[in-house]
Amino acid sequence: MSVPLSPWATEVFGKQALAVRVGLGQALRNMQANAQAAQEQTDSRTNHTYGSARWQGQFERVWEELKDLPGAVPVKPFGFPFELVIVGRGLIYPFLYSKTKSDVRTARIPRESRLVRELFTFAPEPAHVQDAFDFDGFGESGEVVEPRGALASVPSGTRLILVPFACNASELLEAHWGIAALGAERRLEWETDPERLPLPDTVTSHGQRLMTIPKQPTASELELTSFDGGAEPTLTLSSRANVDQQRDVPPLTEAEPADDQTSEDDANH
Repeated sequence: MSVPLSPWATEVFGKQALAVRVGLGQALRNMQANAQAAQEQTDSRTNHTYGSARWQGQFERVWEELKDLPGAVPVKPFGFPFELVIVGRGLIYPFLYSKTKSDVRTARIPRESRLVRELFTFAPEPAHVQDAFDFDGFGESGEVVEPRGALASVPSGTRLILVPFACNASELLEAHWGIAALGAERRLEWETDPERLPLPDTVTSHGQRLMTIPKQPTASELELTSFDGGAEPTLTLSSRANVDQQRDVPPLTEAEPADDQTSEDDANH
C-alpha cells in the first residue's frame, strides 16, 4: 500500500516529490550496505570504518540517486567536503539522529557548527530565536550568519528539508523527512510532521565501488613468485693469496657491497 504524499512535499518538490522520496530511501539503504561492506573488509574490532563510510555515504549516495531528476543541482557548502542536493525548492540535508530507535520528534541536530547555522537560514524561524542560537558564542556576539560558498547563491524561497535517520553498524532502523526550525539546545521544532521514509530491501549500485574481495593468485602463480622458485645464484670462487694465508688473515666470505646509486631523498621525489 503506497503512502500518499503530504501537501508540503508536493509544494516543495512539485512533480518530482514521489521520485525524491523513493530516491532518499534507496540512497540510505545503499549508504548502509556500503558502510557495512567497508567495515567487514577491514575486519576491525572498532566501528570507526563503518562510521566514516556511513558519514560519506549519507551525502554521496543521495546525490547518486537524485542527480538524474529534472532540475537536480549539487550545492557544496563552504569548507564542507561533500555536496548537498537541491531539487525543486528543497535543499536536502540528511543526518544521523540516533543509533537506536527513538522518537524523531525529540531529535537534535548532532553538531552545533557554522554549517548548521548557514543551512538553517533556509528553515523557519524558531519559537525562541535568542535561545535557539545561543551556542558556540554566536548568541553573545550577536553575529548574523550569512550563507557562504555555493549556499550564498541558493535561490530565495528554497526550503531546508531535513532527513534524519537512525542506524548502527548492524542495521538501518528508520528514516524520516520534513521541515523544522532549529530550537534551543539543538532541538528541532517541527513545522511539518516528520514523515517516515520507505526503505527498500534491495541495494542498487552506481559506478565502480569495491563490492567483492579482489581476485587472489592461483597456486601456479604463487609458484612463480615464491622465494625459492627462481634461478639459483651464481657463486664466484677465488683462491686466497699466499701472503694472506701466511699472515693468518681471515678469509673474505662476502663480496664488498657495490656503491648505492640512490639516496633516501629519492623517496620524496
